[in-house]
Amino acid sequence: MTNSPFARAVAAIATPFRADLSVDFEHLIGHAHWLFENGCDGIVLFGTTGEAASLALHERKTTLERLLAEGISADSVVVGTGCCAVADTVELTRHAGTAGTAGALVLPPYFYKGISDAGIARYYDRVISDCGALLPPLYLYHIPQVSGLGISPDLVGTLVERHGDKIRGYKDSSGNWSNSQTLLNRYPALDIYVGSETLLLESLCAGGAGCISAGVNVQPRAVRKVMEHWQSNEAGSLLVAADDVRKSLEKAGPLIPAIKAVLARIHGHEGWAIPRPPLEPLPAPIAISLLADLHRLGIEGA
Repeated sequence: MTNSPFARAVAAIATPFRADLSVDFEHLIGHAHWLFENGCDGIVLFGTTGEAASLALHERKTTLERLLAEGISADSVVVGTGCCAVADTVELTRHAGTAGTAGALVLPPYFYKGISDAGIARYYDRVISDCGALLPPLYLYHIPQVSGLGISPDLVGTLVERHGDKIRGYKDSSGNWSNSQTLLNRYPALDIYVGSETLLLESLCAGGAGCISAGVNVQPRAVRKVMEHWQSNEAGSLLVAADDVRKSLEKAGPLIPAIKAVLARIHGHEGWAIPRPPLEPLPAPIAISLLADLHRLGIEGA
């Protein structure tokens, strides 16, 4: 890689809501500080885990501004800015650039299905051209099981050829190691992040930048230990411990409500358990079982 990654142990930070479903700035800011105090060196604001698709543009912009005003360093934050409408993506991406953030994580437009690589490239071309000098470093977001569209290695090559180092990195949340491995081999100058703890050690050994994960919300220390000791004899056991937590979260049900149920316990605030519709809170019996599992696995506060 030609530049150091903006961060390596990165939480795809969850968004807390008040009872009226407005953003709970106080608890979001508190959680962000807690993450940095406990091992994270970066956060992604308004990724999938942050329920970005359920938030209006003005909420996303105001939340970033509040977060930075409360002492979170802009160069430790990448902002999810991908929307279905290219104009909305441009607005949020320019805002992230104006704020001096470390970058924008941009989904492909996720409503229409069966779109060709050429159509997706046209979308990114327009975002980049319309942002102009306000374009922050751009991270491509590959999560085809949610977005319905993928960002293939060949498409990455097309965008890098057209836009050079404006394309800074790629988050691979597909869970497909073959895809990550191909990208690492073909584009060593890009910061390639895996989307879960499960593939973190393999990725680091292959030259990956780190992980951007929902699970880091509840286990920043464990992921930091993997990052710090990935070349040591204990790397395998540290990865197994982090992966066990990830698997418990996934087993409990939809990942976002599961993460939020655990954060409600860790931070002692039941409001954390509230997602925005159409998501529903994790049912109480499942939450109790999950918390018991995580307590057994050593998650502090669970």
